[in-house]
Amino acid sequence: MRKLAVMTMKGGTGKTTTSVNLAHGLSLSGKRVLVVDCDPQRNVSITFGVESELGLAQLLMTGDVEILQVRENLFLIDSGGRKLVEVELVLGGKEQRENRLFEALKYLKGCDYVICDCPPSVNLINVNALAYCEEVIIPIAMDILSQEGARQTIGIIEEIERLTRRQPLQYHILPTFYDARTRISKQVLDSVRDEFGDRILNGVIRINTALREAPGCNKTIFEYAPLSRGAFDYYRLTEEILGSSEDNRERMLADGS
Repeated sequence: MRKLAVMTMKGGTGKTTTSVNLAHGLSLSGKRVLVVDCDPQRNVSITFGVESELGLAQLLMTGDVEILQVRENLFLIDSGGRKLVEVELVLGGKEQRENRLFEALKYLKGCDYVICDCPPSVNLINVNALAYCEEVIIPIAMDILSQEGARQTIGIIEEIERLTRRQPLQYHILPTFYDARTRISKQVLDSVRDEFGDRILNGVIRINTALREAPGCNKTIFEYAPLSRGAFDYYRLTEEILGSSEDNRERMLADGS
């Protein structure tokens, strides 16, 4: 089971768009995917048009949860909305507070991928997501502040590694909102490539109106506009994630032999 967090400390970079469309792309490829909405704003849940009283907030407090099926092979844990903020205050004084999500989901079976959609803030819920996941996808929109948000996120990742004494978290940079017509997009993309090198995913998510419109219809880009460039870009990202999973599997088999 591969566990990924989609996170950056800058809002408006396409975190939820990436979580939703990557998750659906993987599920369309036959993989069983669980999305955990870690944001009190519940943007993933709103996109799919669902809601549950037994969401992440309740899972972290009592271990009770309702896993909603939103598409074939695609499942969701709702965040619990504002209750998640209250839970964070309660957990602040508990021991092992950074490992509550790990403990709650450590016996989870039957999934190929878990994707945590995280809010753009430094909080205990994000700490839990990083302590649970093995990889992080960091979206960077084509502006300077998004690049700084990625740097801050990498700093937090390194702090969580020290706090939990775990193996290093892998992180991947995903350029988003790329517009080939603008100079700033080209400048920022060149700067991101210079700074992050081989951490950058091959695909670039181009600016696309259909990506903005799809959540209003409770659809992913593959349902709303399957022939759009937004769908093509997320299809390409899905293929890259699937390919890297296969590469990891082959390396594990080789090491075992």
